[in-house]
Amino acid sequence: MTTTIKAAVLSAGAWSQSSHLPALKGDKRVELVALSSPNTEMAEALGRQFEVPLVVADWREALATKPDIVVVSSPPVAHEEQVIAALEAGAHVLVEKPFALSAGPARRMRDAAERLGKALLVGFGWPAAPVFALSRRLIEAGEIGAVEHLTMHLAVNTRALLSGSTDGGWGGKLESSTATYTDKAISGGGSAAVTMSHELGMVEWLVGEPIVALNASTFPPASDIDLHTTVNAEFAGGGSAVISAASTHPYLARPQWHMALYGSKGQLWADSVADTLRLVRASGEVVEYGAPEASGLYDAGAPTKALIECAFGAPAPAGLTARLATHVVAVTDAIYLSAKNNQKLRVDIE
Repeated sequence: MTTTIKAAVLSAGAWSQSSHLPALKGDKRVELVALSSPNTEMAEALGRQFEVPLVVADWREALATKPDIVVVSSPPVAHEEQVIAALEAGAHVLVEKPFALSAGPARRMRDAAERLGKALLVGFGWPAAPVFALSRRLIEAGEIGAVEHLTMHLAVNTRALLSGSTDGGWGGKLESSTATYTDKAISGGGSAAVTMSHELGMVEWLVGEPIVALNASTFPPASDIDLHTTVNAEFAGGGSAVISAASTHPYLARPQWHMALYGSKGQLWADSVADTLRLVRASGEVVEYGAPEASGLYDAGAPTKALIECAFGAPAPAGLTARLATHVVAVTDAIYLSAKNNQKLRVDIE
């Protein structure tokens, strides 16, 4: 096995500056050979900062370097073309979320990766946060039993971004393109696509079952770029969930997750900001976990690090797979349709 791999980042921008590029540059096994951005000034700035030898406007030129791994950091409208091209060029790929604008492109990307035998990861980084990794271990250990009901709320400082600001609060110096978050034809939507996609992937990964039915509402009603989203959902195994996402004013940069999970044998309660996880067994016994084992801090580089490990033979993490992400897109499609038509919808599993 080779001891080093080549990496390229397509459509690099503010998020790549804070997450992908530092993770790639920080691994001595990785040679960062190329990055692209249609914004020449941004590309050159990132190239200088991370000492990338090839900086181009056309992402196809970056793929011509034959990288072993590729990060696709473009808006969702460009994902299908870039992801499939990178896979066909022989690379393992990480693509940012939202995975796709609709279920059709998501399925085609997933199928291409499976046909070519390449890892295709989607940027659901939260399963790596200790509070959720511990929750998953407790569920797998049988502490909860059969899942009966879950509530999950996520509040993120995206209100300004969804309203036209260029600052996503990502910690970098570069600004995000406004169209990436305010034009549904480019982004896929508002909070349901941008924020709740994290929750949907998290919920299905934790519970181990897909969502098969839902009804939803969004605010502002009928807006293409929703600020807040509420979903009542049903799992394949019969359990239910209430999932909500909110776009906050910029008073707190750290995302706020609150989760309560109820099962036949016990329950979990998590608060990501307080760094706490509580297990309550059916006997009444309470087990409290705190930081660091229940920390709610987010590692922005976790998906990129997982991609590197896939190139060295590790399996794709269950919480980041294209198959999971494809179902998340189908659920998101159903959320917008349900909110528009005020009806309960079934969600197909493919």
